[in-house]
Amino acid sequence: MGSATSGIQSIERAFSVLLAVATEPAGITDVARRVALPVSTVARLLATLENLEAVIRQDDGVTYRIGPTVSDLAAGNDTTLTGRARPFLAELVDRVHETAGLSVLEGNEVLYLDHVENDNAVQIRDWTGERTPLHVVASGLVFLAFLPAERVEAYADGGLDNPTEASIATLEQLQQRLSAVRHEGFAWTIDELQIGISAVAAPVRNRSGDIIAAIHCHGPSYRFPADDAGRADVEAAVVAAARRLSDTKLD
Repeated sequence: MGSATSGIQSIERAFSVLLAVATEPAGITDVARRVALPVSTVARLLATLENLEAVIRQDDGVTYRIGPTVSDLAAGNDTTLTGRARPFLAELVDRVHETAGLSVLEGNEVLYLDHVENDNAVQIRDWTGERTPLHVVASGLVFLAFLPAERVEAYADGGLDNPTEASIATLEQLQQRLSAVRHEGFAWTIDELQIGISAVAAPVRNRSGDIIAAIHCHGPSYRFPADDAGRADVEAAVVAAARRLSDTKLD
């Protein structure tokens, strides 16, 4: 009887630690304070949870957050696009160390559905729920690149606003950029929506191969991408995340 009671208590304690980390990433001492348990107990529980990949450490090596095992479990019960995408966005942030997001095409605009932040001191604001013109953001270029030519021409005929000097201004410029996106499989925008913001995006496809969304990373232009080598790594990571989400057989 005592063993059963002890086992239940251990499960309850582990669950309370998981909930504490899910609320906000924290180190062992902070978690112990939140759950009112000894530091040694919390350290042991976190070590077990880490072995199960229920929690993982952030780049500082001491702060814990929810890991892929729990994220995948949550996503498995959420068949929405955002639910399925969330684990891939979180992993992308871990790999690239910049904010990642998910968007869809809505009319002639990009609609941002979700956003996972990095832990950098300087952040790009959360665009969830916001809409932007297609030609000034990386996700929008991804959508435009795979639309029929007449749809692209109609979009350009509606007027190409130029928020910055770097923005695409003509149909010819747009067509050249879209040709490169189709060839490379991803799109960059640097200082095209706002000065100081860079982004890269790749397409997410459904079972039929149609593009239904885009995954992107964005960050301040002064640090993102860091250099040519870093740029290639970022491109590969974003494309891989989009392909992995596509592989979940979206409708």
